[in-house]
Amino acid sequence: MDYKSLFSAQTIGMRASMIRELVATTKCIPGLISFAGGFPSPLTFPREILAKMYSEVILENGNDILQYGSSDGDTILKQELKKWEGMPDLPDSEILITSGATNGIYLYVKSLIESNDVIIIEAPSFLGSLIAFEGMSAKLVGIELDEEGIRTDLLEESFKKHGKKIKFLYLIPEFQNPSGITMTTARRKQVLEIASHYGVPILEDVPYEALRYSGEKPDSLYKMSKDSHPGLVTLIKSFSKILGPGLRLAYAIGHKELITKMGLWMQKVNVSVDCVTQRAVARMMSKGLLKPHIESIQAFYKPLRDTMLAALEKYMPETVSWTVPDGGMFIWVFLPEQLNADELFVSARENRVAFIPGSKFYPLGSETYNALRLNFSYPTAEQINTGVERLAHIIKEASGK
Repeated sequence: MDYKSLFSAQTIGMRASMIRELVATTKCIPGLISFAGGFPSPLTFPREILAKMYSEVILENGNDILQYGSSDGDTILKQELKKWEGMPDLPDSEILITSGATNGIYLYVKSLIESNDVIIIEAPSFLGSLIAFEGMSAKLVGIELDEEGIRTDLLEESFKKHGKKIKFLYLIPEFQNPSGITMTTARRKQVLEIASHYGVPILEDVPYEALRYSGEKPDSLYKMSKDSHPGLVTLIKSFSKILGPGLRLAYAIGHKELITKMGLWMQKVNVSVDCVTQRAVARMMSKGLLKPHIESIQAFYKPLRDTMLAALEKYMPETVSWTVPDGGMFIWVFLPEQLNADELFVSARENRVAFIPGSKFYPLGSETYNALRLNFSYPTAEQINTGVERLAHIIKEASGK
């Protein structure tokens, strides 16, 4: 059967995750230290707690939760989420439970995007979302970041240029992947004013929000806009980085009309999210076990972040700089202009250290090559020290120093 002639245009245009492909090339290399993945440490997974919650809800509520569930999510989990978010009056109709954050992003995009619509993104941005957007035949327009977040001068220029072709603005304002930058409160206010003025909705993706190790937490764009610009922002949050990616559990909060349409796509694509997982997590929340667990994760990751920052300071040449994130899982490293991180990846792999080249986080055709992303959540402190030293040596050699 010749399926090539039958594939849809969108299927033909889809590209695989280059991060997964790069990581695959580092498998089975003895002694390799990887800063490439975006994995949480399995040492942070609350296995015993979750095992107990799953057992309890299946034994007590199995007849209900082993049955087909509601496409928009479990009512009991929604009640716990409203408490957690500090929004007890939020209507259930403005919450959609999804099978991970990527599923929520897909449902949002599927509800809004037609071929050649424009999506404004941060540059760099999360590759997984870029692939999903491109898979919908959308045109991506990247806006440069500075230390406060997306540059609003360039953002407004882009809004003026592309006009009604723009369907939404995609942002990761908290510990951004890959840069680690957190958007300041002042910058958030500017973004909301500009987006509201031009009538451009915002998709706010905050998978790392709970992973804060220093600094003051700003309000989400969603909360900041709730009264002044109602319906402007849709918030996507995930349990992947705090309970485990394998649970595939996240939620979207937004305008009722949009959430309803996303729920209709959920019916067609997923039917519903795993009912047992929803109820188990709801029980964990109701018993007050989530907050102390998050605190334990923060205590676990903070020393790893600090170790990587210290190692970069100790080993890297003066021509290299990097972001200093208040949380999350990543540090963004700026190389001298003449260095190409894609080429550096090959020599680094040969020297048993891996990272993700910065070019992979940009829309096709607008790549930047003299940057790279390092992950500090998965390796040990000893591996971080050794790996950064190896990487610094490679960079010095490539720089001719």
